[in-house]
Amino acid sequence: MVDQIGNMLDKLEEEIRGGKKTILGNLRAVDDTKCLEYINRIRELMPHSLTEARVILQDKENIIENAKARARDIVATANEDAEQRIAENAIVAEAKARANALLDDAQNKADNLTAECYRGVMEMFDSAEKDFSDFLQTIDNSKREFYNMVRGDRR
Repeated sequence: MVDQIGNMLDKLEEEIRGGKKTILGNLRAVDDTKCLEYINRIRELMPHSLTEARVILQDKENIIENAKARARDIVATANEDAEQRIAENAIVAEAKARANALLDDAQNKADNLTAECYRGVMEMFDSAEKDFSDFLQTIDNSKREFYNMVRGDRR
């Protein structure tokens, strides 16, 4: 088969070289019917696997384009997923920041209320101490008056 293909290629070459030269220089006049016949015979003699390889090579572009399109789809999906995760992380971070701010605010309010309670209790103690001091002064005064009265009656 290889020899037959070689023979057909030799005949094609002979036909081309045997063509008459034209006035235009390197151009030759050949019998195109014979040349096409030799080419068709060569094709018939080619193994089937070469024909399949030619079909595969022709389909190669489609396969590559399909692979590129699939790769673009995968990249686009990955980018969308990444953007969604970034957005979710931003939402979580914002929620954490808000929660921390609320906790800080609550802690400040609790500290202020505690301080107010301490001041109120201290004011109550001060008031009770003053009232008690006034009460003791009243008792002391009443005791002196009673003493003076008792002493005065004895005389």
